[in-house]
Amino acid sequence: MPAYMRKQLSKTASVKQQRRYYTSETMRTYKKPIPGVARSLSATKSRSTYIPNTVKALRGGEFIGNRMRFKVKVLNETQYTITDVKVFLISYPSEALRLASNEDDEHFPKIEPKGFRSPTFDFMPTQDCVRGEIIAGVSYIDERGAAHTLTTKPFVIRSVCDLLLPDQIGPDEFALKLKEHECGEIVVKVQEWTAQEMFEKSLRIIEDANFYEVESSSDEQDGVFHASIAGLAKGKYTGKSIGVKILVSGPVGKKGANCTIQVSGEDQAMILPALDDLQERLSAWLCPLCGSALTLDNVESLKEGKAVVCPFCNVSIGR
Repeated sequence: MPAYMRKQLSKTASVKQQRRYYTSETMRTYKKPIPGVARSLSATKSRSTYIPNTVKALRGGEFIGNRMRFKVKVLNETQYTITDVKVFLISYPSEALRLASNEDDEHFPKIEPKGFRSPTFDFMPTQDCVRGEIIAGVSYIDERGAAHTLTTKPFVIRSVCDLLLPDQIGPDEFALKLKEHECGEIVVKVQEWTAQEMFEKSLRIIEDANFYEVESSSDEQDGVFHASIAGLAKGKYTGKSIGVKILVSGPVGKKGANCTIQVSGEDQAMILPALDDLQERLSAWLCPLCGSALTLDNVESLKEGKAVVCPFCNVSIGR
């Protein structure tokens, strides 16, 4: 055997020594990295989990003139462009509304990241009382080529007053007309306004709800404020009459009032929607002087018993 091989073998442990050292226990704990592989693994970062942002479908609507305008807002909150966006109507009260055009959908080739589109659909009322829900759908293709479909929350329509015309009449004729009609009644109790403020608010509501103010009166007896307002209107489409009386009472100069709303109409189907509409208007947080909507901060301050200033007409409220 050459001398260099004998030299290398002299440095190698015997078989007996190797068996004594390399036991099953030491072999399990002995880990030697493979050259080059460990460096590659440490340099490779794990892929982050894909958490997509959302695409939202919002909706809203209002009566504008003699039309009901329904709007859908498609908001792309993702970081990618969505394509083939289609907004379409799923359901609406066709017995009371008809589309102003023949198109019940709209198409957009794309919506950019953080962008939006807001198509509108105009409806023409065919009845004086409109009740029901409008539901729309949205379909689109995401950046991965996958198709998606969204559905908006139902937009509830409950409108009579927006479809009325003031009907001028005298107090005596008004009283006779009410006797011929069906009647409904609801009581609204408020704690944040005085009876005088609710009287002023009711006068504005009668006007804003398209009723002709037939008569109004107020007086004070034994520290209690009493007021009465009467109004009459007729439907734009059927010409049927609908009358309203609002009775307000409460302690003079103190918060807290009872408001009784009475609605009478030729068409019984108009009474309940009109009561709901007037109750909602009467319960809204509006300035009793100018009728503008108060801010959320104003509302919270009033609930805490603090005085606020209307941001529109600068009148002090709550004192």
